Amino acid sequence: MRSNRVMTAALLTIAGTGIAHLVLSERRHRDRTVLESARIHQRLLAAQVERPGLRAIWGSLTPLDLRERRLHVHRNAWVSAWEALYRVGALSADGVHGAACALFATPEGLEWWVRVREERASATGDERGRRFHALMEAAYQDETGTVLPQPGTGTAQFHAQQPSP
Repeated sequence: MRSNRVMTAALLTIAGTGIAHLVLSERRHRDRTVLESARIHQRLLAAQVERPGLRAIWGSLTPLDLRERRLHVHRNAWVSAWEALYRVGALSADGVHGAACALFATPEGLEWWVRVREERASATGDERGRRFHALMEAAYQDETGTVLPQPGTGTAQFHAQQPSP
């Protein structure tokens, strides 16, 4: 009887270890996938900076002058990298907040966020992405004292009504 209990405990321990290994392996795979996706995104953005003709695919950037287009792409690359690092746990919430506050320390950074935030929010597909976006929004609010309307409620109209930061 006692040997059955020992055997059962041993089997449960082995099974638990196997399940834990599978869970950790899946998480490592997911993290590698996130980082590889971010790497691909960064390469695409770098190609746009190096070869200006590639920027033609982004019609929404047409009103921007060449310098501001380059800065737009560069800001987007940084924020996308922060999001990937946050997703895999390499950047903390405080780290995101500090980086975002530095980005929002300039009027151009603030204007960039108002311009892209709705699109970035709509591209967020999971809870981790929504938390990242909320951290960016909180940093914007901390820097400006302004709470922007929820994405999807007309940020562009809000931006047009606000004085320049």
